[in-house]
Amino acid sequence: MLGNNDGGCSILSRLTTMMLMLFPSYAFGAAAADICKDAASCQAHMRSISQKLDTMRDEMNSRTHTLQALEELRTGILSGKRIELPSAIREHLERESPLIGEISYDARHRPVSTNVTRHFQHVRTIAGNSKVLHHAFLPLKRSAAASQRMTSALIVTVDSEMTLSLNSLDGETVLDRLPLGHASGSTVKFMELSPNQENHFVMTGDDRGEIRVHNLKITAKAEKTEGGDVSDDEVETKPKPNVTTKTKLYVTANYSGSIMLPRGPGSEERQLKAMLPIERTGKTFFVTGDHLGGISVFMRNGTVKGRVKVTEDPGGVIGLQRSQGQMILFWSSHSFGFFSVSQLDVSYPPCTGWNSPLYHVSIDPSFSASRVILALTDGDVLVFNTQRGKSKACDLTLKFPHVSVMPFQLHSFRGHVMGLPTPLDNMARKEEYMREIFFFNLAAMEAGYGVSPSRAVSLQLSFKPRQPEHMALHGGLANTGDRKSQIALRFANSQGVELYDLSLKTPPPPQAAGGGSGNDDSWTSNLLNWVPKVGVFGVALVGVVIWNVRKVTSQKKFDAKDDFDDELFRKRLMESREKRSADKVGGGMGMGGENTGAGLNAEADDLDDDN
Repeated sequence: MLGNNDGGCSILSRLTTMMLMLFPSYAFGAAAADICKDAASCQAHMRSISQKLDTMRDEMNSRTHTLQALEELRTGILSGKRIELPSAIREHLERESPLIGEISYDARHRPVSTNVTRHFQHVRTIAGNSKVLHHAFLPLKRSAAASQRMTSALIVTVDSEMTLSLNSLDGETVLDRLPLGHASGSTVKFMELSPNQENHFVMTGDDRGEIRVHNLKITAKAEKTEGGDVSDDEVETKPKPNVTTKTKLYVTANYSGSIMLPRGPGSEERQLKAMLPIERTGKTFFVTGDHLGGISVFMRNGTVKGRVKVTEDPGGVIGLQRSQGQMILFWSSHSFGFFSVSQLDVSYPPCTGWNSPLYHVSIDPSFSASRVILALTDGDVLVFNTQRGKSKACDLTLKFPHVSVMPFQLHSFRGHVMGLPTPLDNMARKEEYMREIFFFNLAAMEAGYGVSPSRAVSLQLSFKPRQPEHMALHGGLANTGDRKSQIALRFANSQGVELYDLSLKTPPPPQAAGGGSGNDDSWTSNLLNWVPKVGVFGVALVGVVIWNVRKVTSQKKFDAKDDFDDELFRKRLMESREKRSADKVGGGMGMGGENTGAGLNAEADDLDDDN
């Protein structure tokens, strides 16, 4: 036994000597002769060497992957094409270098399309001589726009000189640089428009906490293109040859009033963080959120209806958005909830549960405001359901793929969620990050992810070298000239607003979406998806007609069989029996009697046949 141990120790000693020769660095820290004294010490030393070799192997593999990634990046830069990188590697590298997002895609969530010209058709530049700070679409009355074939919306802009301008979608300026009246040295930080199409007004707020309201009067008048106004009677008559009429808009703006946020206890100044106009039972209210976490409601004349503190989060209320009915969606850095203007109270406890601060919020219109989409400052996007059956809830149901280190501005559009990455003010090298517009496919994400690349990102559009800062959406009317939807983009370090026609199909419902899972639907579901609904209805209608025809035919046959008269049969049977009894009484037993009996039998058989 001793010999075996000595032999094993000798072998381990030789192996240790060889390892020390190969890796001299392991010989230091202890005398080489004292490392292996017996079998146990030799085995322990070999285990430590094996662990160090495993660590070195992992480091070498990591370095190999790094070299491969660098080689792929070099190839992509030289070829001018974007390469695919794993999600984790791309996110890590992009945080250190903004260039990574410009030359690479997320391999797991590669966009389905990157063709800008296919989905965005440039129309014109609006307010090209102004440095625009805020812009939005002001929808006009649908009936008037459809009947008079005029523009369905106006583009409202506020520039750096604190003046208000309105332009039609055709590029015509209908209101040019009206001074808003804010104090000199202040900056307009917020702009909101009237909630309905009956009474138009513009609401602006500056960094001093002053809110100013201007009423808009919009009238349409038909004019001859060759000059001269025409009356309404002339417009209704048939126009003369070579003379066409055109509807022209006239807009006038009047100052309505101003509101200042009241100071808090001890004359504490409240900073305006968000504002929103809302209508209830024909009355207009102005709702504001301040940095102390309070929501204030003002009457149209500026009287304070009430103020409620809704959050204790740092920064207070940072956003307001219209919800279903008379409810308002508010959000802070780590919570969101619904505020009732009529009751001046929060309907139910706000939803919380995330670590990074909240940046922007959007409501999914297909779920009647019960599904809220949150954009966090770290680039994550979460989806919460606020209703479970008939009860209220705060359920996290979905998480978007992480494709940007910057937070998103969110907008819902035809089954998609548009996301515009926006750098934070304290973000290092924020000018170097490329801002692309992402279109997230909700149906594909709800269907789940599989082994193959997902289809969560339908579009990823770059306007390089221009950097979009803000976007506004408007859906055109089907019965006017504005059939397509429009999107207005404001670019960094550029004047004016760029107007585009946006064309994008609504994705199929979640049941029909593949979601990149790799599982094909059954042939029956594919057939039902392929056959138009009108064809299915026609086939069903033909089947119903054939079934009714057969039913009527069968009923007629049944009625014909049911024409047999029971009373007549009984009467004839009784007569035959009486006649046969009379013949028996007469004693007719000869051939005549037999014939008579045969005749009765034949008659009975005839009756049976009739039956």
